[in-house]
Amino acid sequence: MGLHVSVFRNVEMPTDCTANGVSIRFTRLTLVNVEGPNEPSEDAPAAFLEAHFPGILRIRPDECGDAWVMMGGNFAATSDSRFREACERLSGSKFYGAVAIHDRVERGQNFGD
Repeated sequence: MGLHVSVFRNVEMPTDCTANGVSIRFTRLTLVNVEGPNEPSEDAPAAFLEAHFPGILRIRPDECGDAWVMMGGNFAATSDSRFREACERLSGSKFYGAVAIHDRVERGQNFGD
């Protein structure tokens, strides 16, 4: 079980900076390592809330596997207090806001290789 979060992206951005990452293809993700009533689905794929560096969080989609990922420009959040609590637990400090989605994967010199 997990918790749904909504994807936030800049609708005025004319290009996709995620290189066709999860956050450009879906409007919701399911954080499978945060307590909640939801299962990953075709319209809300699995992702993980992680401590990226001390005090810095990121959301890493499951489909990225062990690939080196970068922030593609989009964020995710929910008003559910379980999200805030998980963020505070992982970051070690108070939290309010959205978390960067790290779903950009570059393969070789050409995107999509």
